[in-house]
This record gives sequence, C-alpha cells and structure tokens, in this order.
Amino acid sequence: MYVIALYVLLVAGLLFALGFLSVHRPRYFFRLTEVNASYWVIVVALWYVRSLALLAIRGAHPAGVWWDALFALGLLAAIDVLLIVRFFSYIAFLRNHPKGPPTAS
Repeated sequence: MYVIALYVLLVAGLLFALGFLSVHRPRYFFRLTEVNASYWVIVVALWYVRSLALLAIRGAHPAGVWWDALFALGLLAAIDVLLIVRFFSYIAFLRNHPKGPPTAS
C-alpha cells in the first residue's frame, strides 16, 4: 500500500508540474519573476523524476515506525497540493488575461 501511494503521489505531482510547464512559456526565462514562478516547479519535477526512477529500481520499504511513513506521504501530498494550486491558479490567470502575461511568448 505504501508503494502504491508513493507512485500515485509522484505521478500526479509530476503530471501537474509538467502541465504547468507546458502552459507557462516565458519569453524572458531568467527574469526574477520567472525564476519565482517556474524554477521551483522545475526543481520539483526533476526531484519527482529521480524519485520515480529510484522507486522503480529499488522499491520502497518503509523503515521505522508508522508515523515515519505517514510523515513522508504527508510531505509528498503537501507538495502535490502546491503543484495543483500552481497549475489551476495559472489556468485561471490565463482565463482572466486572454493576452497572457507580459513575459509570455
């Protein structure tokens, strides 16, 4: 059950990160506003890809007590919620601003 929960949370988070990155295409990629908007999503997406690869190679064995596994799943779920909020808030922004942000391509 723990391994399935890890796969579900990692895949869901990765899909929302890639969805945001596919919709958000900045013209000036190294501006501070773009770094704040996109780079943390890029870092999390790379971290999720690494975690999925390691999970597929090594598997997962929750060592320790039950609250250790619950804490790990809780942190992963919290990051997924941030990615979901980021994705849908940007979709809502685009809906309200049909021209797109001033830095969009």
